[in-house]
Amino acid sequence: MTQDTRAGDLAYSDARDRLEAEIERFASRSGQAGLEIPKLTFEKGETRFEFMPEDMPEEMVLEGLKVIKNHLEHIRVHTLDPGYAVFQSLGTNLYETKNFLSGIKFKFVSITNNFRVEASRSGNFNESELQICIELFQLFHPANQQLDPTKKLEQLGVTVFAPESSASGESDPWGPIAGYSAIKQEVEECLLLPARHMSVFEGVARLTRGEGAANLPGAILFEGPPGVGKTTMARLAAGAAGLPLIYVPVENILSKFYGQSAQNLAMIFDTAALFERGILFLDEIDALATSRESGLFEATRRVLSVLLRKIDGLDRTGGLLTVGATNRAEDLDHALLSRFDQILKFPLPDEQERSSIFRSYAAHLPSEALLTLGKESYGLSGRTIQDVCESAERRWARQLIEKKQALSAPEAEVYIRVLREKRAGMNGSS
Repeated sequence: MTQDTRAGDLAYSDARDRLEAEIERFASRSGQAGLEIPKLTFEKGETRFEFMPEDMPEEMVLEGLKVIKNHLEHIRVHTLDPGYAVFQSLGTNLYETKNFLSGIKFKFVSITNNFRVEASRSGNFNESELQICIELFQLFHPANQQLDPTKKLEQLGVTVFAPESSASGESDPWGPIAGYSAIKQEVEECLLLPARHMSVFEGVARLTRGEGAANLPGAILFEGPPGVGKTTMARLAAGAAGLPLIYVPVENILSKFYGQSAQNLAMIFDTAALFERGILFLDEIDALATSRESGLFEATRRVLSVLLRKIDGLDRTGGLLTVGATNRAEDLDHALLSRFDQILKFPLPDEQERSSIFRSYAAHLPSEALLTLGKESYGLSGRTIQDVCESAERRWARQLIEKKQALSAPEAEVYIRVLREKRAGMNGSS
């Protein structure tokens, strides 16, 4: 047998050490101390991975296929019989037909009460193949099946905000956000109302386009400069709809290890899909999916491939709404942009909205002062206005302490002075 050597293959000893470390980490997280390490052998030029799960229902085999597809682009169904399924990689390039027979094989065997999951290939495993083995072991382990989606996502570095019971059903869910009346209406129409009244939207679609039609968004893009309330809007909408917000920080997806970023993203999508319904919020999505015209590293291309597949119609999960946020939509891949059902543009607040934002943070100020602040804060975002107000409060508190004055609210002149200093600093740094 000729050993198939590829760039990026792991030495057997390195693969073994990595496997042991990952299984020990999984055992620690799941409270399964002393968990038996699955077999990983290298004999006669072939690497073989094997473990014996307690059970193997058909739906778990399909979940296993999802794990494989998250890491390998081209898979063929070698065998699919009751109790025996084999899936094989066709390599990364379908024009190189020599890979069709040498790619790694994954076997799922179920004979009476004996179950086996196996992976084998000539030569060594690479990072992706080893990661699939680790994830298959975790998938079939009973401890993993007992974890709820929130805990699984937390292990992946994702934050899940549970909806506040008091928020659902409120007549005005946007209390913390002043202004932005037009964008609030758009968010209500494409996100909040469909979540609250799904049957109405489905009924209208049936009446206009027939049975099987739907008018429920699966993916929405929030576009706008930093500080205009994209994240806050998503969180408030999720709370008002009674849905969990699955907040994915970009830095928790990106990894220095080859292929790990795409794997992390795929795992997050699959785990989020365990919720009956929810909103998956990808902040700064431009960092994950830049335009193909800008030139992609292989790892970035893999991340983009996962994104396209997961928010596309074929891999889209019915109860999960994906919301991406970016301040650089022009940098996004065109194919990805086309996957979003709707793109909502978050502008900087106008003068009236800026006055309203100041009013929400400085309710004690007279209308004249609020109008002045709204006029002088041209071009500032809601977040920057909040920073101005908080800085004014701190400066006023310091003055009260130093001069031993009685407690009182800041005067309008303090806000105006801090605002002008902020603008001067911004102009100086630009």
